[in-house]
Amino acid sequence: MAEALYIHIPYCLRKCAYCDFYSVPFDEHAADDYTKSLIREMTMRKEHAQNLKTVYIGGGTPTLLADNDIAELMRGVRDTFSLCAAAEITMEANPGTLSEKKAEAMLSAGINRISMGLQSLSDAELRILGRIHSAAEALKAFESARRSGFENISVDLIYGIPSQDMASWEATLLGAVELSPEHISAYELTLDEGTPLWENISKGFMTMPEDETITAMYYRGIDFLAEQGYEQYEISNYARPGRESRHNMNYWRRGQYLGLGAGAHSFVGSRRMGNVRDAQRYVELLTKGMSPVTEEPTISPADVIREILFLGLRTIEGVALHDLPEGERVIKSRTVEELVLHGLLEIDKGRLRLSRKGLVLSNEIFLRLFDAVS
Repeated sequence: MAEALYIHIPYCLRKCAYCDFYSVPFDEHAADDYTKSLIREMTMRKEHAQNLKTVYIGGGTPTLLADNDIAELMRGVRDTFSLCAAAEITMEANPGTLSEKKAEAMLSAGINRISMGLQSLSDAELRILGRIHSAAEALKAFESARRSGFENISVDLIYGIPSQDMASWEATLLGAVELSPEHISAYELTLDEGTPLWENISKGFMTMPEDETITAMYYRGIDFLAEQGYEQYEISNYARPGRESRHNMNYWRRGQYLGLGAGAHSFVGSRRMGNVRDAQRYVELLTKGMSPVTEEPTISPADVIREILFLGLRTIEGVALHDLPEGERVIKSRTVEELVLHGLLEIDKGRLRLSRKGLVLSNEIFLRLFDAVS
């Protein structure tokens, strides 16, 4: 039974230029109906989760929900699943939609952690990304969250943005650290085909930084944040001691979780399930008392090994060999031996992990490992 719950809110005021996640334009009436459908799905699937240790409300832009919808959503969670006393309850927030009043409503509803998408503290870079907020508005939103009483705030940053150089990246890092958040996520910009930013790059209207510059930005983030007391615990995530995202650590350790909402995925028992990727259809199904689950892929023994490697190696702690099915065979494979020989993987005290050199080449390493698992 899952002890982690994910709730997807698909609404946005405007889709960011780099975003390939499922989202739809915000409509207050539709969002209200959607919230009611989420509570119906909770009731329908309550046997899959209980005594929740973490809740994560993501999107989209969850902070677009009306205050009463946020309160209703959290009442549904408490009434349906029950919460552990020290549960970590996170809501994502776009700085352009987070006022002090909104933060107070979130806190009153029981949310105790905010994940805020700052992305950059350069207005020029924010415009390139298609964000709806300015750097000044981002700083104001963070301070509003603090004044409202939030003691656990994470900020998201992006590096590798077109026109971004090392000086600009360092300025964003410094500005973020000066806010003193408990947690920082720093992601390399991903170009997904079909997004507006991808179109601009492919047509030559914008230019990405050189690969060497992006790599240097990544390592600069690791070292600078370490100097400021933020420990890297995953490829892209850093935290003050004890402030790691417990919800995300559950994912990376291949823990069970229940996902609610349009496009949400679940991993319960040995089953992976995916909900219909259409908010209107999601509401229609739940209104009729029908399940929104539309996909349930088969997981083979080889898939289990690949999942453990892909998820666990993202973390700095790596994978415990005793948790890896057929671990001895995998570790003694030629692929792993070669990756260790080239300094990309390390085996130490019963754990397999990426080296510092391997962190920046993780995707290529994962592909090689997947090919080695049959």
